[in-house]
Amino acid sequence: MVSNGVNIPLVELINAGIEINGERLSAGITFNVTRGEFVCLHGPTGSGKSLALAMIAGILRPTFGEVRVAGDCLNNFDEREMAIVRRSMGIMMQECLLLDNRTILENVMLPSLAAEESYGKARMAAMNALDKCGIADLAQSRPHDLSAGQKQIASVARAIVNDPLLVLADEPCAHLDADNAQHLMDLLGEVSLSNVSVIVASHLQLNPSNVVCRPIMLQGGLR
Repeated sequence: MVSNGVNIPLVELINAGIEINGERLSAGITFNVTRGEFVCLHGPTGSGKSLALAMIAGILRPTFGEVRVAGDCLNNFDEREMAIVRRSMGIMMQECLLLDNRTILENVMLPSLAAEESYGKARMAAMNALDKCGIADLAQSRPHDLSAGQKQIASVARAIVNDPLLVLADEPCAHLDADNAQHLMDLLGEVSLSNVSVIVASHLQLNPSNVVCRPIMLQGGLR
């Protein structure tokens, strides 16, 4: 995923959505995000916040409208093509989904190994990501030993291990107290300072303190 034109948004949704058996899961979603921009998607339950991220990541495919990344329309990409696009994305789901039978280091290594990096390079990249996130000392810990805030920080490390152009974070602060939530948003803000686009879907009116955040309000829908 490479964006060559300065005027081409890195991410663009144009009246995009999903229809099942004649029913739309949300109203058509339209917004764009430029390179290095920090964006927060807000809206009531059913407005399409999580749906938008899932369509950008290719987890769900739009049945109407368009989803574009770096100028390419993803609607008809096959799974092989989407796998290549995802290598330039870091994805944080609502549940951090760390594997309890692996160390934090091994969990963070997984996206690099999936991108066919060697074990040595994946381990080095994972340690670098953990260090950037300030939890290198937890590399050999297991997820059950970590607090909720530490688990989410480990999820950020996993999301940035492949040096993505885009990070998608779905309700990353949902289970955190106020202090840990602000710390996590500021950590994502630091990620965006490296010219990485960050899109956060959140029901919280919480912004990073270290970068400008552009709020986007989504309206209507069933999810």
